[in-house]
Amino acid sequence: MKSLEPENKQADMQPPTASGHRVSPRVRTSASDPLRINEVPAGQAGGLIGITFCPGKCGESLGGARWQRDLGADLDVIAQWRPAAVVTLIEDHEFEMLRVTELGSQVQARAIAWYHMPIVDVRPPDARFEAAWLTSGPQLLEILRAGARVLVHCRGGLGRAGTVAARLLVELGVPPTQAIERVRRARPGAIETAQQRAYVLNLPRGEV
Repeated sequence: MKSLEPENKQADMQPPTASGHRVSPRVRTSASDPLRINEVPAGQAGGLIGITFCPGKCGESLGGARWQRDLGADLDVIAQWRPAAVVTLIEDHEFEMLRVTELGSQVQARAIAWYHMPIVDVRPPDARFEAAWLTSGPQLLEILRAGARVLVHCRGGLGRAGTVAARLLVELGVPPTQAIERVRRARPGAIETAQQRAYVLNLPRGEV
C-alpha cells in the first residue's frame, strides 16, 4: 500500500472526449502544479510547521498522472518560504525511485539545515526514527520555540509528514487530539492510518 497523494486522484485524469474516450493522463510539473506548503502555527513565538510532498519527485501517481517535477524549482519555492530546517522522512530507496538523489545537498546549498529521519511509508515512526529524534527532535523544537520555521515532507505529504508535524505540536505542549485536528485542518487527509493516529495519541505531552 502506497501513501496517498495530497491532490484529488480524480484531478489527475483529463475528462472524456465527446466520443467518450478518456485522454492520456497529463504530466504534472513544477510549473503546472506549483509546490504548496500548508502551514501549522507552532509555539508561543510565531513558529510555523510547513507540510508538503516530496520536492522534485518524478514518477507515476496513484491517480494515473505522471509527476515530472523540477527539484531546483521546488526547492526555490521552499527557500522563499524561509524555513530554518527541512525534515525529509522518505526512505533511502525512495530517493532513487522519486529521482531526488540530490535533495539533501540541494537543501543545504540553499543554507537550510537538512534532517533525514526515514519512516516506512504509511507506518508510524519506528525505533530507527526514535533514535534519530533523540538528537534532532530537540533541535527542531528549539527552532520553533524561537519563532522560526520547520518544513516537513514525505512522499505524498500526508501520512508520515502529518504524523511528525503532530509530534512537534505535542512536544510543544499541544494535547494530542488537538495536534491531530490542527494538522488535518491545515492539510486535509494528513495522518492517514489508524496506527499513525494512535502513535500521536500515545505521545507524552511536552511543556508549553
